[in-house]
Amino acid sequence: MPHIIKGRSPSPIEASVLFLLGFGLFLFTRRSELVPTIQVMIVVAPIFILRLSRVVSVWHGIAVTVLGFVLSLNAALWGLFDFADPLSGLAFDIVRSTLLALLYALPYVIDRLLYERLGPSPWTVLTFPVAVTAMLFLSSLEGPFDGTTAKTIFAYGGAEIGQLYALTGLWGFIFLWSLPAALVNHVWGRGFDIRAAAAAAAGFAVLMAGIYGFGVYRLRTTDTVETVRVAAIVLVPENGDAVPMEPFFSEKRVLPYEETLARIERLTADAVAGGAGIVSFQEHLLTVMEPDIERVRTDYRRIAADNAVWLSVTYSWFATSEDEKGNNVHLLIDDQGEIRAHYDKRYLLGFGPAGETLVFNKGASVIQTIDTPHGRIALSICRDMAFPAFARQAGQAGADIMLTPSYDFPRSTGPSDRGRSVENGFTNIRPTYNGVSYAADPYGRILARMDSGDGGSGIMFVDVPTRGVDTLYARWGDWFGWLNVAGLLAFGGLSLLRRPPAVRSA
Repeated sequence: MPHIIKGRSPSPIEASVLFLLGFGLFLFTRRSELVPTIQVMIVVAPIFILRLSRVVSVWHGIAVTVLGFVLSLNAALWGLFDFADPLSGLAFDIVRSTLLALLYALPYVIDRLLYERLGPSPWTVLTFPVAVTAMLFLSSLEGPFDGTTAKTIFAYGGAEIGQLYALTGLWGFIFLWSLPAALVNHVWGRGFDIRAAAAAAAGFAVLMAGIYGFGVYRLRTTDTVETVRVAAIVLVPENGDAVPMEPFFSEKRVLPYEETLARIERLTADAVAGGAGIVSFQEHLLTVMEPDIERVRTDYRRIAADNAVWLSVTYSWFATSEDEKGNNVHLLIDDQGEIRAHYDKRYLLGFGPAGETLVFNKGASVIQTIDTPHGRIALSICRDMAFPAFARQAGQAGADIMLTPSYDFPRSTGPSDRGRSVENGFTNIRPTYNGVSYAADPYGRILARMDSGDGGSGIMFVDVPTRGVDTLYARWGDWFGWLNVAGLLAFGGLSLLRRPPAVRSA
């Protein structure tokens, strides 16, 4: 590699402009109470952040990158989580946003250290997208960031591009939309040389054409299959205001049993009258104390048998002893009133003495599937679907339909974890309290949608396919995520073997 002459450092004004552009635009990448979400900013903002990180001195670049993410994410996510105790909410916001900021800063830090030793060259264009993909993938395996929830900002593009989920999972999107920042900086470092720009544009265009072509082919070769009518039901608050989630756990608050059960019975009968063969209710449908568990299960079985319907229904129970914990439960009951599956939520919302982890035990790391007249059905609850490797169990088992009752906190404004449908080839039905209920088919197409804040009956009817499809992701899992981890290790090993060149501004 030819020796590279170190260029001048940017002036304070130039560095400030890059900082404000990069982190100012990054504010728009995620849901915020401060600014609107503009998805394309996840492609644009990293261009300026990466430029800033690379053109200043190593430790200065690392410091400003960490500072920028801490400031931008704390600003963007300020007040997003509403707690009854304002001080607890403030502390949660700051801690969560700062930890998330460190996670997002880490790939830039790794890229800066690698770039310092490897120097700019066509093949080191991959160091940045590989670092971003590897770090966000590893952080999704377990931890406080809801699996993929904090990273779905990268799942950007139309239905055709969305089929990438079936090949690589979310990790293909993260690599794809991190690559433009590396390509632009590669060209920028060469003074926007025409040949370098043409080569970068051509390479990215070929990649996009391949992904788009695969998506078009997949969407145009779908099979026509039998359907079943599903009723996704949410107990819409009669006064229009959702019951806050936090007091359920901090106070072990139970719902009025007779009143709630009467609504469940009435809505189930209405759903069956509307032609539903499967009825699925929201998460935390009933909250009870431990002695009432059998009463709940008996009443649920009776409702299913009386209406001759497959009933997907939830309840949460609190232990009477302060030293013990209860469970967040999802049952599937057949049309004869027999319980066919009992599932305890695995990925609880909260950590330590806060949220669900305060009062519930984690369920087993197993997703159950049940053969029914309406296809093979799998069960999960809410946050479980934010963990792709966990959800993949259903894809491996050949599930046709996934039932995911949910209670969103904070309130959702769009379909959550929609990508799991495409990854695993099943239809995901998500009746959601305090947010958006939806059904997405195995290609990620939204078949029905209902916002629990819009009022109405709280019943979303949808005809869904009773057969899923095979996908590469269901077979091979997170192969692309692990490939990026291996690539990052290879870059790191190579950097240790090379003597660092004198690096010009890039």
